Parts: sequence; structure tokens; C-alpha cells
Amino acid sequence: MKSSLLAASLMSLAGAASADHPSGDRYLTPQFSAGQTYSNVFSILRSIKADGYDEHASRNGGSADYTILSASNDGWVTRAKGRYDGQASGDDSVEFRDNGRTYCQLNAGGKTSCNAYLEGSGLTYNATIWGIPPKQLVQGISWTVDVKQAWELGGSNGTEKVTVVSVDAATDTAVLLREGASEGFYSESDAHTVQLTHDGHTEILEVKPGTSHWKGYTTFVKGVVFSDELVVTRQDLLVSKSGSSVNATERRVMLLNAAPFPTL
Repeated sequence: MKSSLLAASLMSLAGAASADHPSGDRYLTPQFSAGQTYSNVFSILRSIKADGYDEHASRNGGSADYTILSASNDGWVTRAKGRYDGQASGDDSVEFRDNGRTYCQLNAGGKTSCNAYLEGSGLTYNATIWGIPPKQLVQGISWTVDVKQAWELGGSNGTEKVTVVSVDAATDTAVLLREGASEGFYSESDAHTVQLTHDGHTEILEVKPGTSHWKGYTTFVKGVVFSDELVVTRQDLLVSKSGSSVNATERRVMLLNAAPFPTL
């Protein structure tokens, strides 16, 4: 076969493969434009169990509304209104850069403060937590992510495996399974002490965190999180003021779902 014909044949095969397995961008990269609106509702349950103590459980939850103000190839600016029930509401202009990896607060004085976006979930796919996906998403493929920083539901030096459960090209929907492990404290809402009740008396114990394991499904539609659930367990050592210690199991259950706009 002549080189020109061979090249044309290979290009044709590549095009056919791409048609069968569309680019992962259509599933995991949001295609925002100014004026679009989104909402979600969310909650996190935390419980901790230790022999000889009453189980401690707490939950927080709320909702958020987003109005896209502007968008580019790798970032977007949104007005974000959010509220955890029982707490004050927030209303801010927020810029997401690096395809959602970086979160920048736009202050009234014109100053911008930026940080890595380390939430357990959110409005969109976040490569800091989920990693860089392959160019084409196919059911059954997987990739590994090194989550070096502590994040909302995991400690530092974490490793995560992401697996494609299903894809639907008709609706640009992808379902992913994430499973991973890490060590130590989380980046937020992870106190170094805990109050537990023992024989009717409340004790304050120091928390020495061990290994965390997490696993859950997330559904993305055109790069936006439609539903997300994650169950995280961690083995802790609790130390009393007298120096005695007891093993404990800590569990967090995170839920986030898309909701009709607005919620606030």
C-alpha cells in the first residue's frame, strides 16, 4: 500500500475510533456560558465509635446556587450563594481556574486570594481529586491519582483509583467510581479532639488519625456533578487525659445532588 493511502487509512480508522468513543471532555469538562444557572444540595454525616463510649454522630447540610458570569477554555467566574443550615449565608464572586483545580475569592477591595480547591465534591469535575482522565472514556477503563494534599474527606499522601462505570454519549453522561486511601487528618472540619460520653460522663479525648478508606459513585453530565456519594472510614486512636487509649472507627457519608435553581 502506498504511504499516502496507508496514512489515509489510519486516519480513517482513528476517526472511526473517536466516533465510537467520544472525547472525555464532553463528559467531564463543563461547557459554561454566561447566564447559565445551577444549584446543588449537600450533606455530610460524621460518626465515631469506640468501645465503652456512646457513639457520637452529627450532620451538616445545605445548598448552593451558581450563576455563571463568564467562562473561558480552562476556567469560569460564578456568583456563588450558599448556606449551611444553621449558619450564615454566603454570597460571593468566585473564579475557578485550571479547569476547577484552583479556587479564587474575588474580594470587594479588588484583591484576589487563590487556593487549591480541596472540597470532597462540588459543581464540576476537579482534577485535583479525580486526576487527569484519558482522552477517551470507555466503560471499564481506570486511572490512578496521587492525592498528595490533605482534602476535605481524606488525609495527605493519598492514592485513588478511578474507574469508568458507564458512559452515555446521547446525554454526555459518565458514571465514575472512586476508591482510595490516605493517612492522617483531613484539610477541614477535622478536630484534633472529640467529646464522647462514657458511663454518663463526658470526656475530651485526643484524636490520633490513622488510615482512611473511601469509595463512592459520581455521575457527571457535561462536566457538572449530577449526583455524588462517598463513604469514608478512618481508624483512629483516642487518648484520654490520663493517658489511656482506645481504638475508634470514624465514618463520614457525603451526599451531593443537583437541584432545581434556585434553592435560596
